[in-house]
Order: sequence, then C-alpha cells, then structure tokens
Amino acid sequence: MVDVEVLSAISFKIYEMRKYLVLSLAISLIAIPIANTLVIQRDRNRNEMYGEAFWVFGFGVYDMTDTEVAEALGPPFTDGYHTLPSYLGNITYEYPVFGLIFFAIATWLYPGVGMMQHLWLNFLLVLVFNLNLVLIACLLKEKLYEVQWARFFFAGYFVYGLIMSAGGGKLEPIVDCLLLMALLLRQEKQYGKAMLTLGLSVQTKIYSAVAFPLLFISAPTSIIWFLISSLLTVIPFLFLGASFDSLISHFLNTSNYSEVIVNPMYPGLSWATPDLFSSNGGTYVWPPAIIPLIIYIGFMLYTLPQYLPELSELKKGTLMERLRKLIPLYVYLLPAILFVFRWVMPWYLFWMGGMIFFFDEDEHAVGYLKELTIVGFLYAFGSLLNAPYFLSGPIIDFSGHFPFGWWTLLGLAGMFAGSAAAFVLWRWTFNRREQRERDIRKAKARGEIVI
Repeated sequence: MVDVEVLSAISFKIYEMRKYLVLSLAISLIAIPIANTLVIQRDRNRNEMYGEAFWVFGFGVYDMTDTEVAEALGPPFTDGYHTLPSYLGNITYEYPVFGLIFFAIATWLYPGVGMMQHLWLNFLLVLVFNLNLVLIACLLKEKLYEVQWARFFFAGYFVYGLIMSAGGGKLEPIVDCLLLMALLLRQEKQYGKAMLTLGLSVQTKIYSAVAFPLLFISAPTSIIWFLISSLLTVIPFLFLGASFDSLISHFLNTSNYSEVIVNPMYPGLSWATPDLFSSNGGTYVWPPAIIPLIIYIGFMLYTLPQYLPELSELKKGTLMERLRKLIPLYVYLLPAILFVFRWVMPWYLFWMGGMIFFFDEDEHAVGYLKELTIVGFLYAFGSLLNAPYFLSGPIIDFSGHFPFGWWTLLGLAGMFAGSAAAFVLWRWTFNRREQRERDIRKAKARGEIVI
C-alpha cells in the first residue's frame, strides 16, 4: 500500500534520527510501568476487554455494554477497572472497526489478561508513537532544524504522544500514525493510497475525517479508495451484527451518550448546566460559561483576516483551484469544533494538531499553533469559570483515575528522574562514540594505522 520511495524516506529518517529515537524509546520504556502503576488506564483496559470479547462474540460486542461484556467474560474484567463510570453505563462499544481489530489482534498475539498484557499493549502503542515522530520529521523536512515553530510542534507532539501511549494506552497514536502516513503519501502525490490510509485512520477514530475534504480537493477521483476502506465498517454493520448507536450518539452530540457534560468550553453550560446534586436531574443557568466562547470569537475576529485569500484571487481559476485557496481558512477554523461537543477531554486539543501540515506558509502555521494554545488556555479557564459544576462530579471522577492521589506526584517525580538518568546515559554514550569516531578520523588523516 505504501510507495517504495516513501518507505525509503522513512527508513532514512529512522537512521538519521536513530540517536534521538533510542532516547525516546528509553524514556517511553521507563514511563510504561510507572504510568501503569500510577494511572488506571480505563480506555486501554476497556479496549483490552473488548479485544478479548471479539474472539468470543464477534462483532456482536457492538451491541453489548461494558458491564455485559465484563460479566460475560468474568474475572478479572469484573474488577471495575475495565468498564466506564456508572453514568456511562448504557454505552456500548463506540470505536470504529479498525480500532477494535487492533486490540483484538494485540490480545491474540499476547493472550492472558493481567499486568504483562497491559504492558504489552502500552509497548505496542509506544512503538507506534515513535514511528509518528519519524513521520512528523519526514513531513517537516529541513524545517525541523531551521524553523522554530516546527521544533515547538515536534516537542509538543512528543509530550502528547508519550502521554497517549505510555501513560494512557489510547488509540490516538494509531489514528495519528495513519493520518500522518496519509499526509506523507499526499506530499508524494500518491493520492489514492493517501485516501485509503486516511480511511483506515477514520475507521480507528473518526476525528481524522476532518482531513478528508482536503485530500478530496487534491484528487477528487481518489474518493473511491476512501469508500473502499469504509467497507471495513459497512460490511460488519450490514451483515455481521455490528451496531454503532453509541458512536452516532457521541457524534451527534446527544445526551443519550452522556447527560454529564465534560467540556468546560461548551456554551450550552451557560443555559443548561446539569444539576448533579438533584435526584431527578434537571439543569440550571450559569452565564459565566459563555465567556470562553466570547474570548475565542474575539481572538478569531482579530486573527482571521490573514487566512482569508484576496477576493480577486477567488475569482480566478477553476472551482478546485478556488477551493484550494480556502484551505488555510478551513484548517484555521477547525479548532472551533471543540466548542460544539459536550464531551471533550483535555487531550482532544491536539486532535487537530496534524492538520498543520496543510499550511504552505510558516506564518499560517505559527498562527495555528497560537490558536491551539489559546484554546488550551480557554479549556483550563472554562474549568475555573464552571468550577462549582466540575467539582461536583467530572473532576472528582477524573481524579479517580489516580488511585494514589497526591502520592502520584512522587511517582511522576520518579519517572522524570528516570528519564533524566536515561538522557544523561544517552548523551554520555553517544558523545563518547562520536569522540572516538573523531579521534579515528584524525588518526587516519595523520597516516596512522587504526586497529
């Protein structure tokens, strides 16, 4: 599926980055067991459970809630760490088929539920995360060494990817890997393969679908490959009993997915904040909840003009050429999606990060990073503005993922200390090797025989 030239470019980049990948893998391997101890990685555990259940119930798992699957499989899945919180008890499996297949194959390769299988799943995701670093370096090319925004983005993704893989065991590294591969194929003008790969990314988690219009503009006929990839979901849905009701409820933003709102930027909190203390439900009005949206609109009105093409330019060329000139505007507007949905977790902020590669101008990329930063601040600010609501439930539930409470900070300190030790050892090892190579070159230059 992947072009030979693309594979060669990836292989060369792996060789070029080998020193840094060794360090990244060392830090990742240190983080995996520490994070597994400090954090209840509920999404990973749940995907593990559904992966095991797939070999028993097939695609029928899409009709089963977490509790039903746990009871059907028995211990250790009934420990309460493999299911969602009680207020999401009616949720069936909502991830598309490729994500389910990944965990089904992973649990088949390493059967036996328990600590080692947890570490195995995190290890697989860490490998994917490190491959993502290589793909990002391929897409950035020389900008990684010459342009500051590229280095900021690379460093930001390193932190994000490490948390998602070693610290969370989530599907995001796989989604990003397929998306980045699609962008690399697009860069090499392999549009059909790019669209097929993007389709697989969407079949893992649907947020990467935001790149579909841009790949379609690049080559409209390549849509056939996206449709072919969608058969991975269509066939189980039509013939094998798969149901995607929870995914649809999540995507359509309905309260059927969850009556609890966890997005502090969601403007609906201003007129309908859920009353979690009331026994019969209900909502109340909280005007401060609209402030993040107001700030965001003001920021966008101030910065949007640099992404607007000249009106005279839009009058020239074919329809597709005109649409291509609107690509910067489209990408810049994408983070606004995060204000629309009721369910937005903190790490969703980087879901739109990969779209930065659709900008041709460095100024646009810098502005996009600033926008993502502003949205991150608004997420935190919205949590403060809606503190009475979030402290009454969502934050308490989120803190439940850290069983050691404040002692978790000591564990994190240990992880940072281990990472620092790995960095010191890495730097000493490669500095020593490079010094030896320099000494050998100098000896050869003097005509000495080196044994």
